[in-house]
Amino acid sequence: MHCRIILLHGPIPLHWSADAVARALTTLPYARRLELERRDPRARLASLAGARLAVAGLRRLRGESVQEPQFEYAQDRKPRIRGGPHFSVSHSGARVACAICESADVGLDLEVEDGRRDRAWLEHWTAVEATLKAAGRGLRDSREVRVRVDGAWCGPQWYWTRRLDLAPYTVATLASAVAPGDVETVALASIDP
Repeated sequence: MHCRIILLHGPIPLHWSADAVARALTTLPYARRLELERRDPRARLASLAGARLAVAGLRRLRGESVQEPQFEYAQDRKPRIRGGPHFSVSHSGARVACAICESADVGLDLEVEDGRRDRAWLEHWTAVEATLKAAGRGLRDSREVRVRVDGAWCGPQWYWTRRLDLAPYTVATLASAVAPGDVETVALASIDP
């Protein structure tokens, strides 16, 4: 069995109007909204752009007009969309990406090469973090992940992993609990509010 995964990615917006940010924040639960309001503007825009990608992925995945989804942010858990599908957001440097899948939990990690760590280390680390996200676990469990060429073991489950070529100087890995079929990758020139 294979699962269909859609991955959207693009540049983190440099600026949204105050009205656009306020509108985007109202789609989130109150506690998450307060958390984002305390962040620096760049981190806030990265998180809001990730949520916009999740909404766009949901619409693309289901092929229908869907209402604004209700996001759930449980403490020490990855965010969810009430009623599904599964999704994972990652951002680093100037890029943000979101993987979304109807039938299996997914994890995504994106890192930008910055000269401090070599590419092999980043490939390993993105596989670890993507696997932890797919498993719904936190970074504190990173020692429990065993990475292999085509997947990773975390706790009692095997996760398939796939390296993705999203942009120059970017290392990204996708992990899923079910073997992914073709991953539909959509590069966006901009992410609108």
